[in-house]
Amino acid sequence: LRHQLSDEADSSVDSTRNGTRCGSVTSIDVSGNGEALIAGYTSGVLILWDVIKGVMLKVISDVHPSPISTVRFLNEKDMKVVTVDSGGLVNMLTFNKNILWSTYSMDTDCLLDGTAGQILAMHVLPSPTIKNKGNIIKSPKDPLINTLVLIALSSERSSFAIAVEPEINVLHRWAKPSQDEILPGKEAFEISSNYTALPCLSWGWSLVIGGGNVITPILARAWGCKLQFLRASFQSIESNAGLSKNSYEWPAFGLHDEFDSTAPIVAVEWLGERSLAYLTLTNEFTVVDTVMMTMLERLNFSDFKLVYAEFSLSRSAAKEFETSEQCNGRSCSTFQNSMRSSDKRLLLLCQNEVRSISILGAKQRISSLEEDGEWLEALALALDHYENTIKSQEDRQRVQGEKDNSKHPEFFSVTRGEDEEWIAKLLIRYFNLAVDNAPEADPNSTFSSQSSSGGISRLDLAQSHFQMLAGVCVEFCVIVRRLDLLFGPIFRRFLSVNRISVFLDVLEPYVLNDKLNYIAPEAMSHFVEHCKVSNGIAVVERCLLHMDVSIMDFDSIISLLRRNEMYSALFHVFSHGLNDFVTPLEIILERLFDVADERDTSNKRRAGVGSQTQFEKFGYKAILYLQHCFNGKSFPQEIKLQPEERVTSIRPQLLQFLQQESHCLSGNFKPDVMISSEPVGHRALIYPYMQLLLMVDARAMLDTVSIALNAPDSEFMNAESGFESIGGWEVEVGAEINTAKTSGNGRESKVVSSGPERQQIITMLSAIILPDENEVKLHGAISLSKSKTAANAFLDFMAVYLTKGVVRANKTVTHLIISRMVDRFQSASTSDQKRASQKEILELLTALPRNAYEPEHVLQIIEGAGVHRAALLLHQQGASAWHEGNESEDRRSHHFTCAISCYLGDHDFNFRTEVFEYAKNECSGANTADDTDVKKLKHALLLKLPELVNLDAILSAKLVAELYIEQLDEVVAFLGKGESVPQFMLLNSIISGDLSKVDVVAGSVLTANLTMDHHQIYLALMARLHPDMVYDYLSTHDNYRPEECLKLCKQYDIADASAYLLEKMGNVSSALQLILQTFEGRMMSLKRTVRGLSTTLSSRPSKRFQFDFKKNNPQISEQESKQKKEVEGVTRILIVALDLCERNSGLKASHSEQGSQLWFNVLDRLINAKGFLRLSKEKPAHAEIIVGVLSNLLQLTMQRMVSGVPLSDLVRKVTTDNSGSRLGELREMIMSLLRTYGHETDVFSGAIKVMNEDVKKMGGLSHSSKLRGGVIRSIMGKPLDEFNVRRNITSNDYKQGLLKVGANGDATFCDGDRAIKNGRNRDGLASALNRLQSRRKSSIESDDVDHERQKTVAKLSMHSISEVCYYEGQSSETAIYGGIVVGALGEAQSYGSLHWIHSS
Repeated sequence: LRHQLSDEADSSVDSTRNGTRCGSVTSIDVSGNGEALIAGYTSGVLILWDVIKGVMLKVISDVHPSPISTVRFLNEKDMKVVTVDSGGLVNMLTFNKNILWSTYSMDTDCLLDGTAGQILAMHVLPSPTIKNKGNIIKSPKDPLINTLVLIALSSERSSFAIAVEPEINVLHRWAKPSQDEILPGKEAFEISSNYTALPCLSWGWSLVIGGGNVITPILARAWGCKLQFLRASFQSIESNAGLSKNSYEWPAFGLHDEFDSTAPIVAVEWLGERSLAYLTLTNEFTVVDTVMMTMLERLNFSDFKLVYAEFSLSRSAAKEFETSEQCNGRSCSTFQNSMRSSDKRLLLLCQNEVRSISILGAKQRISSLEEDGEWLEALALALDHYENTIKSQEDRQRVQGEKDNSKHPEFFSVTRGEDEEWIAKLLIRYFNLAVDNAPEADPNSTFSSQSSSGGISRLDLAQSHFQMLAGVCVEFCVIVRRLDLLFGPIFRRFLSVNRISVFLDVLEPYVLNDKLNYIAPEAMSHFVEHCKVSNGIAVVERCLLHMDVSIMDFDSIISLLRRNEMYSALFHVFSHGLNDFVTPLEIILERLFDVADERDTSNKRRAGVGSQTQFEKFGYKAILYLQHCFNGKSFPQEIKLQPEERVTSIRPQLLQFLQQESHCLSGNFKPDVMISSEPVGHRALIYPYMQLLLMVDARAMLDTVSIALNAPDSEFMNAESGFESIGGWEVEVGAEINTAKTSGNGRESKVVSSGPERQQIITMLSAIILPDENEVKLHGAISLSKSKTAANAFLDFMAVYLTKGVVRANKTVTHLIISRMVDRFQSASTSDQKRASQKEILELLTALPRNAYEPEHVLQIIEGAGVHRAALLLHQQGASAWHEGNESEDRRSHHFTCAISCYLGDHDFNFRTEVFEYAKNECSGANTADDTDVKKLKHALLLKLPELVNLDAILSAKLVAELYIEQLDEVVAFLGKGESVPQFMLLNSIISGDLSKVDVVAGSVLTANLTMDHHQIYLALMARLHPDMVYDYLSTHDNYRPEECLKLCKQYDIADASAYLLEKMGNVSSALQLILQTFEGRMMSLKRTVRGLSTTLSSRPSKRFQFDFKKNNPQISEQESKQKKEVEGVTRILIVALDLCERNSGLKASHSEQGSQLWFNVLDRLINAKGFLRLSKEKPAHAEIIVGVLSNLLQLTMQRMVSGVPLSDLVRKVTTDNSGSRLGELREMIMSLLRTYGHETDVFSGAIKVMNEDVKKMGGLSHSSKLRGGVIRSIMGKPLDEFNVRRNITSNDYKQGLLKVGANGDATFCDGDRAIKNGRNRDGLASALNRLQSRRKSSIESDDVDHERQKTVAKLSMHSISEVCYYEGQSSETAIYGGIVVGALGEAQSYGSLHWIHSS
């Protein structure tokens, strides 16, 4: 049937040829001009029909042997058709009309010969002149677009994009989706388990998401539930420039997007440039927007009874889809030929009719809703249409990187499209209708109330109505970007009905949420007034920060901001809209001048008390703005400014503005009121802009200036006097600099890349805060000069840059800076703060040249505050300045002495010890002009030597050895003045050997130079200061006079030392008697100490309880410590007595009664101690402590007596002296005796065992050495294998010769202990080897036992391993010398030697 898209058929054609029917029609297609029709039949016949006449033009029966599955015309120009049969044969037929006879001839080109398998789907890309005509973007970028003809084929495995014109070429192979993607779940679709999904293809010139505003060929492929898009991308004309005439740059293909349907798809067709329709197996018809990827419509086609074709799969295709073992051919249904799109309409081939489905446009649907009164639904649909069509196309057309002015009504495109104008008129119609029909408010009511009937009053209803209306209008205009409507007729209509407040309330959230970036000037004025009444002016500032200030009316908005003092928004408008950072600062400072002239700026609120004054409010805002600018950030958003070059130019512009010496308005500033040409008030001050900000908060402003000065990318002008680079800073050369001041004649508007000199900034600040007399006379008194807070802030600021060395200051300012730093040091509360302050002072003094301040004045300040290291630096500089001629020698000595005092006064011990190295360097003469100066320095050092000794006696002694070795007597005598403690410490470090441990040379030198008098002085000091050291010294030294020492010890009551001296002088009995008397006295002292202890402590509780008890009772802990000290004293004096007994009980005196009697005297005193101590009258706990001490002392005595008293004498003593005593009285002594001797017996037994083990081990080593021997590898440096000369050895001259084997196996023949070097070496060696051979032979001849016996005899006769091997006929590590076997032999006592056989 041929239809004209009407309900009735126009005509029909008969397919009977020569009385024989060709079969059923399987596929038809109409040419682009509508004049021809091609039909394929089940018999494989193709017929070309004339549609107008209804006659056959051409019958083709010899091209396809199988039923035709698909026929398609290629384009409207040529009569070219692509045909596909069920066997997989694909041909391109070209029909040519013969003009003469009006008949058609045909040319056939085979595209596929059927070997690739069945072709399940085919589609042709429509010509751009046929479909979507006028919407294709034709440009030089796609030169192939008008000649290219593409078809798509799909087999059971893959799909193919093939170019058939201008030449045939397979461009892309598109693999089939996986089976899981094709049918993810058959049970969900309620289909047969043997269902087979066929591919569906459809070409179209279309738009897709992310594809830009370019309509390109898109191949839609549906395979089961998977719908995919393949996009063809064309190359630019530049890419084709180098190609030949017959060469082509084919398009590239790529998978663009894909999604899954709810059921398998059986047909797919493009309806337009952005609409795709597909039909599923469940008869769901869906239309999708391919740009927004949203569903436009979904219909149910169950009642349409669409025509479908049964597709018989070949065996190979069935195998591809078959999952069971049976692979017979299978028929599948396809609906692809039942759908065809034409002029935005879809034609459906049903069983009884042809249905035409038209796509209803958005405009028609909106008009229908409008007629039905569904205004909100109509507006919503209009917005969807706008976003999906108009806006998306505009976004793709917009050039990237260009500024978007679409939000400004004046910049928005005047030539709007028809749809845009129609949408705007829709809104205006709705708005006017809503306003005209708005409920009227009750004039007698001014507030919301509940009516008696429970309904809402008319006032509330009217308010709600206009709120809803305003929200709809704002939302609609913002989305469609019609702000001209919003701030034009809509705004004026709200104003006319007195509902402007409702409109403005709705605007605020849109602005704050960044949906609305522009407000018209008239609306802005009403918005400001509205915010003043309701929420406050801060709301306006917040809104302006969210707006695009670059599209605003600057004159009106700036005037509005200034009138309402919205300076944060003003900064934002100037910086982002005009790229001007200086003018907004000037505006706020002019307002600050006015406020300062109206009130006293010195009366500021206290910190945290009250609210800010206007002066503080505007001043701090200006300072905060400067901080942001100097940091390269916008104010107040804190966004990094771009580009970087602009950031570096902002700082110098602002600094030059602040540095103006006099008040001067720039050309960019337009005051609201006339200002006098002659500055008055605060405008008349010197450097008025900087001074005004310093009045607000000097420290905050100086910190702000520091940000600009410290910026790493800041550039500053060079001074005329020249600069030098120090640590990356441009530092002026010279100490005193007089810099020129700025003229204050206004500033230029050009961009400045470098700021003013740093010294100019310092000069300006100094003139404001610390003016000198001339500046006060010239400019008058400055209020800030009286502010201590400002002065301290400036001094702290100056200290930083003086330390860096980038600026200079006069001496007065420098002294003030140092005084300020010293005050901070003194006020520091912690040691860390003091160290930090002292470090800052040191860094400043190090950076400053010496002529930048008065050293004596600074020293007075620093020494008074106790800043020792800073004072040390100045004194060191003074002590080192003699060679410059600036200091006298006496003055240098003074600085030297003070420097030592500074070292000694420091809190750090390690730093204090550095004084010795400093003193040595200064007094060694390296930095001194002559010997006179050296002597003065040494004399000054000698005065400080007692303090140095108290610091470290060893280092002081080392210093004395290096500087005062010739004046040692003088040094010792000087140290003896006063307390004499340093004298003792120095001598003790030398004599005790502590100095030698640190410096052997210095210790030996000083020890050699000490005289007997020095030792006597040392002993006298020791007796006075440390009497407990005297005995040890006397017992280890002999550099003293015994008589004088005894007198000295008696003077200071040093019993142990006196006894030792008496013993040394021969009076042993008196010495022992003195010691024992002292022992009794100390025991009595111990008893008194024990009496002072509480019974709780003396009862010895558990350790944990005792620890807690002591912790809570520090007095008890102190008493126990005193007791411990007394016990140590008693033990020490007893040890002295025992030492005396040992010295006098040697070998000569061991059997005499005198030697044993000494021991017995000590023993008697210990045994009788309980008696003279009267322990029976003491408390049991106290007595227990003393008895325990005596028991330990008795045990110690017994241990020492073992070596000096025979056991028989000791037993006789005990039994004789105590024959009348009871056993209980002797029990403790006898137990101690037996315990001591038992211990000694155990020691001796252990020693015997050790000796036996050592003897056994040594015997084993000796036996091993006899058997092991040494390996001989060479003789006198010559390898053994080179000794191959035979000779008869009969000489017996060298019977005592031997071979000595070294560590490396080299043997040397020796005659006794003397190595032979001459020609007798060979004879002696031959003799030695001959004897060795004779010994071995005699051993073999005398041994008649069997082989095993020989081995046993060899082992038993202490033969070496080499000899055993020789007996057995085995080789060993040997060599042949003259036919004689030389093996590895060893010698009995000496390793590495080879003796003759008789010695073993």
